[in-house]
Amino acid sequence: MKKIDEVLDVLIQLTKDKHDGVCAADIASEIGMDRANVSRYLNELYKNGKIDKIKGKPVLYKTNENKKVVPEQSLNSQISLDRLIGSDMSLKAAVQLAKAAMAYPPDGLPILILGETGAGKSIFAEAIYGFAIESSLIPDDAPFISFNCADYADNPQLLIAQLFGVKKGAYTGALDDKVGLLKKADGGIIFLDEIHRLPPQGQELLFIYMDKGYFRPLGETEKIVRANARLIAATTEEPQSYLLKTFIRRIPVTINLPPLREKSLAERCSLICSFLSEESARISKAIYIERNCFISYLLYNCTGNIGQLKNDIQLACAKAFLNYKSQSKEFLMISSEDLPPHVKRGIMHLHKFRDEIETLISDNEDMLYFSPDKDFHAIFSKDNSERHFYDVIEEKLEILNKSGIEEKEISRILNSEIEKHFKKYIQNMVGKYHKDEISKIVGEKVIAVTEDILDMAEMKLNRYMDEKIFFGLALHLQKTIDRIRSGGKIYNPRINFIRINYPDEFIAAVEAAKLIDQRFKVETPLDEIGYLAMFFVPDTVIESNKPEGKVAILVAMHGNSTASSMAQVANDLAGTEHVIGIDMPLSMDPEKMYETIKEYAIKSDTGKGILLLVDMGSLKNFGNMIAEETNLKIKTIDMVTTLMVIDACHKAIMGKHLDEIYESVSKTNPIELYNMKKVEKSKENIIITACFTGHGAAKELKRILEEEYLINNHIKVIPLEFINKAEFNRSVEKYQETHNIVAIVGTLDFTICHIPYISAVDLLTGKAKDFLLKLIDEVDICEKIEVSLCEHLRAVNAKDCFRMSKSVVLDIQRALSLTIPSEVKIGIILHIAFLIEKLASGGKRTVFENFEEYKKAHSSELNTIINYIKPIEDYFNIDIGPHECAYLCRMFLENTSTEQ
Repeated sequence: MKKIDEVLDVLIQLTKDKHDGVCAADIASEIGMDRANVSRYLNELYKNGKIDKIKGKPVLYKTNENKKVVPEQSLNSQISLDRLIGSDMSLKAAVQLAKAAMAYPPDGLPILILGETGAGKSIFAEAIYGFAIESSLIPDDAPFISFNCADYADNPQLLIAQLFGVKKGAYTGALDDKVGLLKKADGGIIFLDEIHRLPPQGQELLFIYMDKGYFRPLGETEKIVRANARLIAATTEEPQSYLLKTFIRRIPVTINLPPLREKSLAERCSLICSFLSEESARISKAIYIERNCFISYLLYNCTGNIGQLKNDIQLACAKAFLNYKSQSKEFLMISSEDLPPHVKRGIMHLHKFRDEIETLISDNEDMLYFSPDKDFHAIFSKDNSERHFYDVIEEKLEILNKSGIEEKEISRILNSEIEKHFKKYIQNMVGKYHKDEISKIVGEKVIAVTEDILDMAEMKLNRYMDEKIFFGLALHLQKTIDRIRSGGKIYNPRINFIRINYPDEFIAAVEAAKLIDQRFKVETPLDEIGYLAMFFVPDTVIESNKPEGKVAILVAMHGNSTASSMAQVANDLAGTEHVIGIDMPLSMDPEKMYETIKEYAIKSDTGKGILLLVDMGSLKNFGNMIAEETNLKIKTIDMVTTLMVIDACHKAIMGKHLDEIYESVSKTNPIELYNMKKVEKSKENIIITACFTGHGAAKELKRILEEEYLINNHIKVIPLEFINKAEFNRSVEKYQETHNIVAIVGTLDFTICHIPYISAVDLLTGKAKDFLLKLIDEVDICEKIEVSLCEHLRAVNAKDCFRMSKSVVLDIQRALSLTIPSEVKIGIILHIAFLIEKLASGGKRTVFENFEEYKKAHSSELNTIINYIKPIEDYFNIDIGPHECAYLCRMFLENTSTEQ
């Protein structure tokens, strides 16, 4: 019995006593299954209309008394319309039409299915048959006869004989009477594929049958044969071009099946998962597929539709199975080498669908898993931001255990996750922490045992354990002790590797475990000892301190000297040769352009990524294509100006990160600035608290902020957990879209470009108190000013004016890398707001004395300000002019603060 059937049986039994409904937890407890899996099966049963769902907390399920409950096992033995992939998407209209035609009294209506080769016409016909049985429109044992007219197209006489039967002696070789397929389908359904290959004589015989319910076998002149078979026909051609008009008129229902290219990526993803699960069941072996291979199947040009997609997947599975057998591999993995060449090119389109694909499959996992049990396949979850490291490992362990692969291979798969965790754990710790400063987060008892553990480790290993390790271990212990006390499992697949390769550290970890057991009255499991040992291994710290290079800057432009000229200007001003100019004559072939830029990208990469600055056309897409092909980290900006190249060069040689440079240079792009014309709505003010291990520290920081700082202030505190830097940055970026992030307060160095950062230690010791209060005051003052401006501004919308002025001031501050005191910043915002009002009212602009001299001395800063002011000019239809911008420039430069 399959698990979904087991869930259904238990639900039926439990609802006998619980008439109001049963929750997923009740069923999970009854059969010892994970609650999440039970919930998944219940939702699948509900989707198929087999049970009812009652919304609430918790959600309840009960058997559907108005419908016949059919065990899932029997359902899966026959395809049905509601279980077709896409039945609620691209096939929704087709499914409804098919149901109506099949249910029309007394014996349904003939159906003609239209669609390209491989669009799934045969499967759809079988699904109609399944629906007819489920709906009791035909008996359970009713026949389904499928016949492809193209098989006998070269012999029309034999084709007609196959369909209608033949009388002995009707033609040479007809030695006996033979019953036709139409009679064999009596009481059921006959499906005639490629109906356009049926000759006119055959079409005439068929519509006579549809009219009168009987026909004559080939060669028969007297006796008639009656049958009651429902007709489904299919063709890839235009019906009017091949079928008799008298025949077409007798088929009232025409169903069009969309080609694969018109289906959504989500639907195509479901098809791929289904085919991989089928192949896994066929070979009775779990199948793994690399993430990029899966994406290639999602995006390649599949002209043969669903049929070709299935064949291409089967081909890759066959190659992977051959490697699995011939090379005695421990598991079956589909890699890029197994994909047909035309499928491999699918990954080249990733840049067009990256956001949509990230909603379908995780960008943190290297592979996807499919089980021989068709009810189960896994695309590892990417949303780990709210869970502790142990929970992530435990979830993946459960998934991999279900696959049936050996423990050795499970360990290999999870090793990279563990190494990544601890590498980032130590790497992101900031130093100079004192024990009394973090006790508010982890507690005095954890601080004391951490101190004793590190003292012991230093003596045994003769190695200094710095503040980073102290703070990291303290936070780790806090979560670990809670987990042990609550009975949570701890699994470490690297335990033997650590024990063998780091014997001294492992012995020290054993001693550490004894201290933990004594102080907290717990029993530290062996797997946790392996994790403790990793805090003592110096490799992670050494590796994290390796010097990194700088972001490479490539400028690629159409023309014979445009790019090289821009690069030369930037390099001359910076006194460096960091920027590489790549000229692309208009006569150069695009493929040669691509290969040239790719070669430069590979040569110039130092590990910190590449910023590709281009002008237009196909060059805009090259960055993503190169990144996909080479795994280099590349960001691309188009419509580039010389000022943008200079800005990128300056930021790169200063050692700024790729994301920071990209954001800064993008802000200088006039096209991006022009898009600011859509004024943002007022955003809620928030402070983000963040910690690396466990959600508790972030929540504790939230409590401190709310109780000691944010009373009566309109600022919300959002706690986030930091496990993966990229994921954390993405979470922050999402909040930035809808919120104003006042600051990030964290236990590690969570610095993100342009957002003030406050360390937990500085918050707890009071060192950051004045800085934080200034930020809070600035928020309050800005809100009050926005309200009060409504009483003073008449020529323009006050809220739009204030918000754009504020946005521009912050952008200019960031672009010029200046630190402006809060009160000065507010003053400049007000200056711009009243300047907009004056000019919109017809007032005159101010003349800046000695403008030409000032422009010469501060040309770069002035040009930056002029660029950022342009959206305001466009939005309010005013001309601020260079002289007013010079006044603004002087305000910024002469009021720069040295405070951090």
